[in-house]
Amino acid sequence: MSSPPTTRERARVAEPAPAAGPGRPSYTSPLRQAGYAAVLTALAFIQSTGLMVADTKFDLLTDPGRFLARGTRLWDPHQAFGQLPDQSWGYAWPMGPFYWLGKAAHLPPWVIQRLWWALLLCLAFFGMLRLLQRLGLGTDVTRVAAAFAFVLTPRITTLIGVVSVEIWPIALAPWVLLPLVRGTESGSVRRAAARGAPSPSPARAA
Repeated sequence: MSSPPTTRERARVAEPAPAAGPGRPSYTSPLRQAGYAAVLTALAFIQSTGLMVADTKFDLLTDPGRFLARGTRLWDPHQAFGQLPDQSWGYAWPMGPFYWLGKAAHLPPWVIQRLWWALLLCLAFFGMLRLLQRLGLGTDVTRVAAAFAFVLTPRITTLIGVVSVEIWPIALAPWVLLPLVRGTESGSVRRAAARGAPSPSPARAA
């Protein structure tokens, strides 16, 4: 009795998706992908335009340099009656430096915040789109629809304005899986797993 085909065997026999012809638009062309990014960025900027949202750490929005400096100390005398900054390290990368660079560029805090949200949305969208393309699932239209559905899930839409740092591992999840998919098709699976190893998750903010 023959054994079921392995992942590599299925990948070899999988038929490639039909290419876009002259009369058939490609929904994953570079121009259309730029349009998707513009839509996601606009979606971030139309939320409470001109206003800052607390997003768990309001001092990170207003003075990111000072916030990051406090995170390097074991004792923070500026909050409550003094406390151990147990969660500040979770913002050391990438959210803290992103806000610091925006502050250095003299951008308004609310603009920096919306750009950060747009980055998270675009990472989640294009990561899912790339993963679906690599797996050969669906068509161009259904892949784009699935990527938008992933971005608009309640988990992302309800957290991005409250504790956006927790969206970072969700947005990176498809990018982590991509090397593993490649490793099952060719090359070293161990090397692919090492490339896909995620960084430590940021600490949950109070």
